[in-house]
Order: sequence, then C-alpha cells, then structure tokens
Amino acid sequence: MFVFVPHRALSPRPFAPRLHTRQGLPRMELAALVARMQALTPEEAAKVRRYRFLPLPHRGLWQPCVITDDASASAMQALGGVAVAQADAQTFRRAMELAWGQELAQRAALSLATQQPHFSAFRRMSKGQQHALIASIIVFALLLLVMPGTLALVCGLILGLFYLLMAALHLCAAHHHPPARPVPRLLDDAELPTYTVLIPLFRESRVLGQLLQALARLDYPADKLDIKLLVEEADEETRAALRRHVLPAHIEVLTVPPGAPQTKPRALNYGLAFARGDLLCIHDAEDVPHPGQLRLAASMFAALPEEVACLQAPLGWYNAGVSFFSRMLAVDYAAHFHVILPWLQALGVPLPLGGTSNHFRLQALVKVGGWDPFNVTEDADLGIRLARRGYRTKMLPRLLTLEEACVDYGCWRNQRARWLKGWLQTFLVHQRAPLRLWQEAGAGAYLTLYALLGAGVFAALAHPFFLFMTLASLWWPATAIGGFWPQWMAALGLVVFVAGYGSAFLSARAGLKRSGQAHLLPWLVLLPLYWLLISLAAWLALWDFLLRPHHWRKTEHGFFLLLK
Repeated sequence: MFVFVPHRALSPRPFAPRLHTRQGLPRMELAALVARMQALTPEEAAKVRRYRFLPLPHRGLWQPCVITDDASASAMQALGGVAVAQADAQTFRRAMELAWGQELAQRAALSLATQQPHFSAFRRMSKGQQHALIASIIVFALLLLVMPGTLALVCGLILGLFYLLMAALHLCAAHHHPPARPVPRLLDDAELPTYTVLIPLFRESRVLGQLLQALARLDYPADKLDIKLLVEEADEETRAALRRHVLPAHIEVLTVPPGAPQTKPRALNYGLAFARGDLLCIHDAEDVPHPGQLRLAASMFAALPEEVACLQAPLGWYNAGVSFFSRMLAVDYAAHFHVILPWLQALGVPLPLGGTSNHFRLQALVKVGGWDPFNVTEDADLGIRLARRGYRTKMLPRLLTLEEACVDYGCWRNQRARWLKGWLQTFLVHQRAPLRLWQEAGAGAYLTLYALLGAGVFAALAHPFFLFMTLASLWWPATAIGGFWPQWMAALGLVVFVAGYGSAFLSARAGLKRSGQAHLLPWLVLLPLYWLLISLAAWLALWDFLLRPHHWRKTEHGFFLLLK
C-alpha cells in the first residue's frame, strides 16, 4: 500500500517548474481510472483528490503512479513515486466524480449533522429548547387571560432589552476608531502558496462573463490557482453557458450531484473535498474582487499565528446608486463591514462572516467540519463555530469585493428573509448549550449572538407592534387601548426607539464616511421606513423557518454588470 507523507511536507513547494516526465507516457483511460480509484481507502482517496496523481498496485521498491499535470508530477516526485502513465486533467476529474461523487455529495450534506449534531441546524431546536418554547407558550396564554398588564410589562421589557443591546452595539462601534493597521510585506510569486477558490453557481448564466473577467484579473500566479466552479447537476442553463467558454487550466468545473438540501453550503462542502490549496477563498457568482485580494490574504496569513484561521474581506456594492433598496443595502454594508466588524475584531470576539470573500486556512476549515448545509447563513454560523474551536478571525484591512445589490422589493425581500432566517437558525444552534458556548468561545460570543444576530431577528419581528403600542399610548389615553400599556411603558418605548434609531444613524453615518460613500448620507432619514420593511422580511423569515427551514431563497443576479 502506498504511504502518503503528511500534507505539510508538500506545502513549501506545491508547484514545481515545468516537468517533462509526461512525455511518452501511455494514457490511462476513464474506466481504468475509476476502477482503481474505487479500490482506494478513504484516506488514500482524499490524497488523490488533493494531489491529483493516482498510485497503482505494486510489489517492488518504487510506487508506480498515474500523473495528470505538472503539479501532480511534482507532488509525486516529492513522495517518492515514479510516473508510469498519465491522464488528462478533465478525464481524471471525471473519473473522480464517477468514483466518489455520490458519496461526497451525501457527505457534504450530512457530515456535520451526523458527526457534530449539536452544531447542525438540521433540527430546528433541541429538545430542551422545544420544552422551553412550550412552557413559554403556556405561561403567555395564562398571563394573557388573567394578567394582561403583567404580560405587557414582561414582553415590553424583554423586547426593550433586545433593542437596547443592539443600540449599545451600534453606539459603541460608531465611537470606536480603529487604528491604521500595517500591511505586511506582500509575498512574491515564489513564496505564494496554492490557493483554492470555490465559486458556487446556480442559475448564474447572466453573470458568467463578468465572473471570468474578474478571475482573469487576479494578481496571483495561474500555476498556484485552483479555481473551482461548482454547478448543480440540474442547472443545465449555467452548464450550457460554461460550455461556450474556453476555460484556462486552473479553472475546473465540478458538477454537484443532486441531493437535499440544495444549498450553497452543500455545494461548498462538495468542492472542499477536491481542494488542492493550502488556503481557500469563497466568492459568489456576481463578485468582482479586488485583483490583489488573494495576494494580500496570503501575505497576512504568512505573518499571522496559526490560530488566525480566517480573514474576512470588506464587501460593497457596485450598483449602490440605482434604487432605494440598493442605497439602503449600501448603508447596511457600510455600517457592518466598516464599523461593527472592526469593533468586534478589536474586542477579540467571534465575527459573523459575510457570505463571500472569506479566506481560510484549509486545514482549520476541514477541522471544524466545513459549512452547515442546513443553515442558510452558513457564513455567520461558521464564524462562531471557528471561535468555539479556538480559532480567530480578522478583517482584511482593505481591497474589498464588490457585489450586485438588489434593486427591487421582491429581490431584496427574499435576500433579507434568508439572512434573518439564517440568523435565527444560528442563534438557536449556538444556544443549545449556553454554558458550553461560554466555555468554548467566552463571554464575547454572547455579544455577537445576542446583540447582533438575536437582536437583529427578534427586534425586527417585534418592531411594528412595539411601535404601534408606543405611538398609541402617547396619542390616546391608556384606557383607549385597554389600560394594560401604562404611560411609563410608553416612555420606555420612546427611549428604546430614540436609542435604536439614533445609534443606527450614527453607525451608518460613520460607515458611509469610512467607506467613501458620504453622498448617501441624506438617505439615512429613511431608516425608520427601512426598518418597517425589514420587519416584513422578518415575519417571512419566521414563516419559512417554521414550514421550510432549509429552503434557500435564491437571489437573482446579472441585471447590472460592472465588467462588460
């Protein structure tokens, strides 16, 4: 049996100068490759997917191998093998998909749920949470019947607490001025590690041309890039569009076998099984990342300790000025990526990641189990899960990624409902064992979980009712609304709304200035209207959570392009 040396032994020199060991070698056909691959152990199969050379049965001193490209030949030589046959890259990839595709797709969907069920959103709630919910409903019903005033008091105080937590977070973040961070020396081409880029595609034919242009602009050696376009088997539209393009050798198309749930994180887990890099990055189909982002991230990883497992690039929109919704999304992102996340980073607490432009050390990502395919904001969940396993996340200091913002209500509503449903999933998953969360990630994890994710959901759900009752109690006598909403509660509601709107205004203003979008400042006067729309999306998110918790509300792209 062939013995693979540890992964780290190949890290310093993943791609050697062009080798000539393939000249004159016989070609191995697809059927023979599949048969040999199916005979390997799971550990051997994982190494074959990474290094792309296939060990053959042997009894002598030397290990005969089938190689595919210069990288696989270099890795084979480092491991003491000898090339006796070759296969072209596409045939080898197809053989891997035939040999292991269904198994890897099933693992991509169920691995976390079976191996670490306490971290999976496969179940909506744990048994303890279900019991607590039932008890709360019973208490709520009893109080509503016999003590409605007490019920109003308790509900008002709980909801007010969520509002005030969120307000305190925004206020503190807005008054935090992050110091200028020194940029490390950028690695030259010879020092750079192999970088895997995973890009899930689903009904994305309209943005495919822009995506390929953006990838071609990356300032990273092509022979150290491992870009994988992940396409669902049922998505014939995108697959047909891809066939119309001639892709360079470092861009590989992987077909994700059908299965449930059909979500972005499931596709990412499938692509992770084929990753060849030491570092890994996620991009969405509509992304236009800064060309220097990968080189900067690789240089930062080289200068940072191993416990820093993830770097989050700031995100922005390239069509922010098109409509009300795109402008308000720009306000959201400015506050989140230029105010809130830098403050959380300064505190050393877990960062809820954005859905794209996350850069990882591949070994750390594998160790924590990859992404949760049942969580529709797999990014926010992964940020907390990394912290619970002892890893840290930092922000890239600059070089953002531009995305396409939703410009109409329907698109925005679906996207926002998915985000809020995922935040609710993440909140419930990491509250299954509160003491364990404290032990693993510290008190700071509660700041992220309650003041950002929890408050973002529960405050949005309660906002219209809380607003109505507060305004009603100020406008009419207390008896007009049944006498159970006293004037001091109206005063508390007024304080809560002033704090909420005021802190959101301050954090958004700071974010717009720091991100160079001060021209959007006048739009902040529409925050109250925007919050009401977010409440509508929150109730849709709750409906989805109850009826179809793992359904992925697709955001359509390609209506506005940055690169023509």
